[in-house]
Amino acid sequence: MTKEQVLAEAQKQIDSFKAQIAELNVKGKVDELSADAKKVYEEQKKELESLLDETESKFKELGTKASDGWQESKDFVELTNKAIKHSFNYFMSHYKK
Repeated sequence: MTKEQVLAEAQKQIDSFKAQIAELNVKGKVDELSADAKKVYEEQKKELESLLDETESKFKELGTKASDGWQESKDFVELTNKAIKHSFNYFMSHYKK
């Protein structure tokens, strides 16, 4: 895969995660939580969104860099995607039913 394809896939995954988080509110899943659970949800959501934003920013930065060392950057993107996916799935496992 080219650098552009890898970064586009990474961005697509981040966009999907953000949409699914937003969908929790639309479907009223958050409204069903107790007050304490809502507080935990909001804290976890804020942390996850911050992680997604930071990752998105790093990926954009990689997209503007020269192709030198692209394999290292590609490895970083792939590893980061796995970590983000794990964090996202853990978060969603508590709220998506």
